[in-house]
Amino acid sequence: MEDIFDLYKISSFKSYKSGEMIAKEGDYFDFALGILKGAIRTFVHQSNGEERTVRIALEKDVTACSNCLLKGEKSFEYLEAVEDCLVIQVNTKKLKELCQNNIRLLKFWNDNISEAFHEAVHRIMFFQVLTPEERYFTLLEENPELILRIPQKYLASYIGVTTVSLSRIRNRKGRKSIN
Repeated sequence: MEDIFDLYKISSFKSYKSGEMIAKEGDYFDFALGILKGAIRTFVHQSNGEERTVRIALEKDVTACSNCLLKGEKSFEYLEAVEDCLVIQVNTKKLKELCQNNIRLLKFWNDNISEAFHEAVHRIMFFQVLTPEERYFTLLEENPELILRIPQKYLASYIGVTTVSLSRIRNRKGRKSIN
């Protein structure tokens, strides 16, 4: 119970409107966000100036700027609310301090970092092994809610294709289900 009170002291509820930028490249964003409602995308700017969506987090997910979280350095990515969001914002600097004297909170921290690492490895494999069409069908199978809730331009970027290519993949899928 004391652990929950300690977490409560370093946390707050925060809401973001759809389209609102939560964190930007160059920011020190010392928070992990537990999503209670809504969707948040993580993206980077490529050298050609285009955005690449690298992660989409929904309810019950935790998201953060990875460089800030892991190294305490400036962010190289952006966090943006894709839908109106309600989050629990945990100050990660203060959480790390609490973990130094509390083995249960340290386990909580390690479990969450392990989950993030697992997700990152899964994402690397997603791009290294699967074709764009296979990535779409994997996404459809593993997380169909994303297909329904997230704008096509972000989905296309997330699976590494243009919006035109995503439309073609969707059309081929439609033709396959008819035959």
